[in-house]
Amino acid sequence: MDTLARVDRADVRETDDGSTLILSAGGLHVMMIRLRYNGRWGDVDEVINSAGEVATAAVCAWTLIGQVLSLELDRAAAAKLGFPRDCRVRLDLPAEVLSLVRASLLEILYTACFVVDTAEGRVTG
Repeated sequence: MDTLARVDRADVRETDDGSTLILSAGGLHVMMIRLRYNGRWGDVDEVINSAGEVATAAVCAWTLIGQVLSLELDRAAAAKLGFPRDCRVRLDLPAEVLSLVRASLLEILYTACFVVDTAEGRVTG
């Protein structure tokens, strides 16, 4: 993913033990971003590449500005996943799906630093 990968589909799956955002292009998974609920040890966020490799607590910071999602991955996670440390994807999605992606990212990656464009303006955390 050295260049700006394009995503043309996004799905959110909610289960009793987690929430997963699946980003796909041409019917193939580009990446999954998941929050596993773990009552005993706390919630755990993960990034999963198309080969199924999982990196836990991989995202240091992220932005969603317009249609560009940028994930700043820690060095070990980037190496494990085969992604650059500044992993960027273009979300070629309808506005209502982009809104769903935004809400899902805010739920899953709430512990990482972020900047997000919303209808109400830019939000940081």
